[in-house]
Amino acid sequence: MKILAVYFGAGSGITIFYKRILCELAKEATIDVVSNVAPDPLLDCVNKRYHIPFTNRQAGWYRRFLRWFGTTPLSDRWSRQVEEVVDKDYDVVIAFMATSQLTPAVCGRYLSQKLGCKFAIYAVDAIPAPGGWTRKRSEFWGKRRIVAKNFATADYVASSNPHMLEYQLSTFPNKPNLYSDYLLTPSPDRSYVAPPSEELMFLYTGSLYGMRNPDHFFKAFKRLLAKYPNAHFVIVGIKKKLRNIEKILSEEELKHITSAPHTLDLEPLFARAKVLVDIDADLEKDPFLSSKIVTYLKVNRVILSETGKITPSREIFAGLNTVIQCDHNEDSLYEGMLRAIEVANSNPDFSERDKLIKEFSIETVSARFWRGLQTICNTQK
Repeated sequence: MKILAVYFGAGSGITIFYKRILCELAKEATIDVVSNVAPDPLLDCVNKRYHIPFTNRQAGWYRRFLRWFGTTPLSDRWSRQVEEVVDKDYDVVIAFMATSQLTPAVCGRYLSQKLGCKFAIYAVDAIPAPGGWTRKRSEFWGKRRIVAKNFATADYVASSNPHMLEYQLSTFPNKPNLYSDYLLTPSPDRSYVAPPSEELMFLYTGSLYGMRNPDHFFKAFKRLLAKYPNAHFVIVGIKKKLRNIEKILSEEELKHITSAPHTLDLEPLFARAKVLVDIDADLEKDPFLSSKIVTYLKVNRVILSETGKITPSREIFAGLNTVIQCDHNEDSLYEGMLRAIEVANSNPDFSERDKLIKEFSIETVSARFWRGLQTICNTQK
């Protein structure tokens, strides 16, 4: 099988994930890659790499076109440039998608129609992001029109969890015999194993943006400090000031909160932590699965997960003794904190996660993706 993969640079974490998937697929097929970013040594595993810069100098004008008309003229132009340089004998074009990058879907549709090949989309985000994630209503509906036009021609649509897939399939008219599946976001290769921590430290890594609201956590943590005055909370990678924290915690209580700069070396912090914290969007129903909780799974630490009633986290991690699930409210989180401390101090069995960790492995996810690609390529167009 010969495959052309189209992706845009969309943040280091997502881009590395694209490359890991492609290198696994390259074990089974001939892979060419086209992107707006320069070739990366991580992609030495593929056959050909095309670098076609995407010029977006009039970003304000471009966004207005997107919002008002649901069109992407610069993406159309880039797609024509791609057609001029790539081979013409592909079996399938794959568009790797994130919510901020719509061009791969536009290009994938254009090329599959021009070259007469199959078209697959792998969206790591829900596009457009629902439930208040997309602030401007006009931008939401502009993206929705682009999705409806381009996803409707796809032979295979994959999302990163079942909830997201259900949402994504509702955003466009599904092609007859459309193949759809969920492909869990692969976990990092590395596991972290450290002796039990003597510190009563809660650790959150990554950003708190969009609909993620730490206020419920801080209210519960305030109560925890009354019972455990030696507890502290470390937040890594938060650049902006948390707007309500000084209204919730006293000056003395704020001394138990530490904001650490972004770092790629999390091992020392994992070693000190007793409980790892994940905070989902402050919504009862949300299709997003935090990438950090996938990383946390491979750390021998108890996880405190604040999530809604109908979410991927609630479903995927249900029944695990070492993942404490809490609602978006102070009481639930306080009880969850107490339970997390109890479990952490009881020599928990982290091997209960092994089966789930295997499902998140790059090998398992890529094999599932490959089976889907084989299915659509063995189906008459």
